[in-house]
Amino acid sequence: MVIEHRQAFLRNLNTSWLEGGKKKNPIVLFLHGYPDGPEIWSEQIRYFSRQFHVICPYTRGTFASEPGRLLSRFSPDSLCLDLLEILKIADPKGKQKIYVVGHDLGGAVAWRLATYLGPRLSRLVIINSLSIEQMATRFLERPRQWFYSWYLYPFLIPKIPGKIISRFSKKLIPWAYQFGGLAPENFPKLNLNRPFPRATLKLYQAFAQEAVRSLRKPPKKILAPTLVLWGKEDPFLLPPTLDELECYAQSLTVRILEGSHWLFREQPTATNHLIETFFTKGGIYATSLEKSI
Repeated sequence: MVIEHRQAFLRNLNTSWLEGGKKKNPIVLFLHGYPDGPEIWSEQIRYFSRQFHVICPYTRGTFASEPGRLLSRFSPDSLCLDLLEILKIADPKGKQKIYVVGHDLGGAVAWRLATYLGPRLSRLVIINSLSIEQMATRFLERPRQWFYSWYLYPFLIPKIPGKIISRFSKKLIPWAYQFGGLAPENFPKLNLNRPFPRATLKLYQAFAQEAVRSLRKPPKKILAPTLVLWGKEDPFLLPPTLDELECYAQSLTVRILEGSHWLFREQPTATNHLIETFFTKGGIYATSLEKSI
């Protein structure tokens, strides 16, 4: 299996992604969270490259993708435009089926990207993530989430985040994995001593601004079948309920499993099987919630 590191000058910024599989196959787009890079999907890249064209972008400002100067360049809509440009390179005629898998903040982007793709989107898979609209509503309706999200608040205070990153830059990534419940043997094979990307601050800030604006907008319902996988020992996010998710997806299945925030690293075989079954299953999933497998 050959995994290529691709790079292009998209929307006036250098943009990078990992790519594998045959280009004539349907496209699976894996969107990583933070402080991850696309290497976090290594087990999924290896597995799905056999029958899909796999694309794993470096999100704007993280490691190999150049950050923009303006905060607006980190907004969810701007990130979606970057992804549409990558898809245009991968599939110039726009004829391939597209499957999207997102985790953490990458999941928030995946929810938004689904509204851009419309009928081109075949399936949407979300792993331990909420859309920006869902998160904003959760802060109002499920106050316990404020305690789970304590780690976000320092990043939103002027000047403080830069000092934190300068002091603890090389410790933040392994610390995030450890606090999130990921055992060292399940860490991705990457240089954990690399500096924490400072541009991540702008991502959090842009997403926070969008969350405030989203409270004034009605939710857009995703038409494609949607699967939500959730590690119930996640220390960052409360488990979802059907009540808070079903108004965002027309056909929805939620599976709450044993595992942490990085469920797909801890249980790659089970996770890959669930995703593959969902991708290849005919018909439409009915709204349902299952506690475990």
